[in-house]
Amino acid sequence: MRSFMLRKSMLYGCSGALLGAIYAFLAVYVFNPAVGGNLEKVHLFLAPFMVGALAYLLGRHAEVLEKAKRRFSDLTHQVITERHWEVGFEDSYVPTCWKVKKCENTGCPVYGKHHLRCWLIAGTFCRGEVQGHFAQKLGSCAKCEIYQTAMAHGPVAEIGENFNNLMWVLREKEDMLSDAHNELKGQYKELEQLHKVAKEMADTDGLTGLKNHGHFQHHLKNEIDRAARYNRVFSLVMIDLDNFKFVNDEFGHQKGDAVLRHVGQLLKNEIRDTDYAARYGGEEFVIVMPEVDGPEATEAADRLRRKLERLYKKVDLPEYQTAASFGVADFPVCATGSNSLIAAADGALLFAKRQGRNRVAYFRDLSTAELSNDDLDKLNSRLGGAGFQTIQVLAAAVDARDSYPESARNALSRLAAGMAQKLDFKQDQIEALTLAIKLHDIGKIGVPSRVLQKKEKLLPEEMALLRQHPEMGKRILQEAAQIRDLIAAVLYHHERWDGKGYPDGLSGVQIPLMARMVGIIDAYRAMLSDRPYRKALTVEEAVAELEKGAGSQFDPSLVEIFIQQIRDDEEKKLPRAV
Repeated sequence: MRSFMLRKSMLYGCSGALLGAIYAFLAVYVFNPAVGGNLEKVHLFLAPFMVGALAYLLGRHAEVLEKAKRRFSDLTHQVITERHWEVGFEDSYVPTCWKVKKCENTGCPVYGKHHLRCWLIAGTFCRGEVQGHFAQKLGSCAKCEIYQTAMAHGPVAEIGENFNNLMWVLREKEDMLSDAHNELKGQYKELEQLHKVAKEMADTDGLTGLKNHGHFQHHLKNEIDRAARYNRVFSLVMIDLDNFKFVNDEFGHQKGDAVLRHVGQLLKNEIRDTDYAARYGGEEFVIVMPEVDGPEATEAADRLRRKLERLYKKVDLPEYQTAASFGVADFPVCATGSNSLIAAADGALLFAKRQGRNRVAYFRDLSTAELSNDDLDKLNSRLGGAGFQTIQVLAAAVDARDSYPESARNALSRLAAGMAQKLDFKQDQIEALTLAIKLHDIGKIGVPSRVLQKKEKLLPEEMALLRQHPEMGKRILQEAAQIRDLIAAVLYHHERWDGKGYPDGLSGVQIPLMARMVGIIDAYRAMLSDRPYRKALTVEEAVAELEKGAGSQFDPSLVEIFIQQIRDDEEKKLPRAV
């Protein structure tokens, strides 16, 4: 199309020129009135000449417009696809101010540019001064020869100049946006850094440099989620500085703060890179040890205890004034939730304190613990967030004091479940009963071992201590939300059918059904176990004793059902509860 237009314009142009030449010859020599010519004939020959001339002019104009169109199309495409604002419509016929004026000011934004004019942009140096936008220079620019040349050269040139102006404005806007973006980016990085610092300060204990209590709680939940997801173990160690109040009272709070700072630094230096340490509050600290079980954590805690014990030299205190007690619990053995794990570690810490301070206690190794009434109250409060798993571990520790094998405990649970089925218990009631079998003697944690293991007949005051264990069990369990419904079974399993039991002397159906059932099963278990004062009975002898106590010590109907369950297990040759 382009070549066709060019050929067409050239043809029109040549034809017009030839006709014009012929017309001029005829007008002078043929149609001149002075030589007898006819003027009307001039018009007949003039019309083709004018048509040819017009065709020539239109052809040239079409070619210029076609070139301008292609140029604008190319520039527009470049702007859209490349976001390139430096493009411009260059007109070789329009001079540039820096050339005409012989300007050598390289700071001028139009210097060296062939398509930018000083009246189009701000910041030029016309007349030796920095100029504003075109509207500010309108009064003087109209007289400028460069301006007059550009505006007078034709509509294409004028459109081109406006295009250049538009590109410059867009470039200025782009630069402004880029500068604003960079500034905002810099401010964002600064704010991000400040946020990081603020978050670090919010998560960090200012005195010791360790993470604080809030951050520890969040970290522990994440660690439990991770361990549960990937079936991994980890341990929690709780540390309490011994006699720290004495340090503050005797040597001043500044000395106490120095002790806390050195403990924090010691923990940072001694724990593994994968471990986590935090200040739990006051003079208490915690360590989370991934991939470490309870016994391993107990060994690591004891090594740390010995180093902490020697810290007194660095803070200029008497010997043993920087000792600490440690409590250890592991996941998932001692607990399956964060609150319960903390309760277990805190309970172990209580046992470490009770055993004489400056030592490490593992929650599962509590069979040797002996608690006073004051200790029971403390244990009660510490088990407030404990779940079933933690309470069950504590109950297992009590059972360990009786040397009762795990297989025998399982057999008793099976007997209890069978008995409950005969009574048409629902599944949740059966589960509650088997749980009560495991937990009913948990209060014995508060009975001294010398009483539990005494071979001779108990003295009245010793018997009084033993008879306190149901109440102690109630005190231990009453804050453990998941097992509150079992408290009646734990509290009243030593009541008798004839009303001669303890702690409240209930009789008959006044005794809760589950407590009556637990009382029978507990008595059967005791008969099958060696005691300091007698040897274990056989199953047949124990059954005979249950039948003998029916109607006086035990609910007779429940004794009948329980004995039947024993016979059923015997027929199936299931393991005995011995």
